[in-house]
Amino acid sequence: VSTQSPWGYSKHYYNFLEGYTMSEVTFSLVYNVPARVIYNALLDPMEVMKYTRAPAKIENKEGSTFELYGGSIQGKILELKEGSYIKQEWKMASWKDFSIVEIKIKDREDDCKVEVTQTNFPAGTERSKLEEGWKNQIFKPMSLICGYNLEEDD
Repeated sequence: VSTQSPWGYSKHYYNFLEGYTMSEVTFSLVYNVPARVIYNALLDPMEVMKYTRAPAKIENKEGSTFELYGGSIQGKILELKEGSYIKQEWKMASWKDFSIVEIKIKDREDDCKVEVTQTNFPAGTERSKLEEGWKNQIFKPMSLICGYNLEEDD
């Protein structure tokens, strides 16, 4: 069994970080589809399994728990606003505490903007690696496999 998470950090790295302060990362992307399409792709287990190519347990219901990548990522759905907002407790299995992830999805004229903010993850975690993890493990595969054209937001 690998001690490497799908995001490139080892369990030993997170054990080393226990007790340190927390931090934040924010980034945004643009998809050329309506916001509801991305919202549903993030909460529908069949869609999630399609683009992660891994076991996923998730449902579109406040208070429900979820697991992605066969349990490597765990969390709880805290708040939902149909088609536009997802708030989760979120952590890698090796993290002691949960971070908070907020995903805002807003329709624009010909596309939708997705803004992801993750707070309270272990300090020392490289923000760039965490952002790359989101993009390379969730958002880019969603674009490639589901056919949703993706652009980096300026």
